[in-house]
Amino acid sequence: MKKTIYYLTLLILITSCSHRIVRTGYHINKSDYKNCDIVITKDIVVTDSLKKVGEIKLGESGFSIACSEADAIAILKNEACALNADLVNITEEHRSDLLSSCYRCRADFYKYQGVDFIRQSNDLYKSENIDKRVSKDRNKNATIFIGAFVVGILSGLLFL
Repeated sequence: MKKTIYYLTLLILITSCSHRIVRTGYHINKSDYKNCDIVITKDIVVTDSLKKVGEIKLGESGFSIACSEADAIAILKNEACALNADLVNITEEHRSDLLSSCYRCRADFYKYQGVDFIRQSNDLYKSENIDKRVSKDRNKNATIFIGAFVVGILSGLLFL
């Protein structure tokens, strides 16, 4: 029994409480993070004026707690700034659902080549819109949790 508790504790300690980050095409450390003005958009058409400097996948680690859309956007901004990217293009996203309480996404980082550009993020990723979606996701997760709890209690009572 002590070994089981030990291994469970060890598993919890070695898994992160935030997003699982998979980087492709680049490597940075959190010490490289800095603040900058970054454009975040979704599903843009890539032109010759853009050079891809990396891509990222944000998933869950299994015991994720701090993995809302707001947390993910903060990670994307930090990663892009550390890469000196000009644009983050979210190519795939999954909101929380029955299988995961985390916001998961894939994104590409781009640098403009020889072209001045307008730093205008998609309205979808403005902080007030993100906050609304995060609140909606939390309410949905709470409803799912309460529903699962009630179903578990009722199932347990049926088998008594």
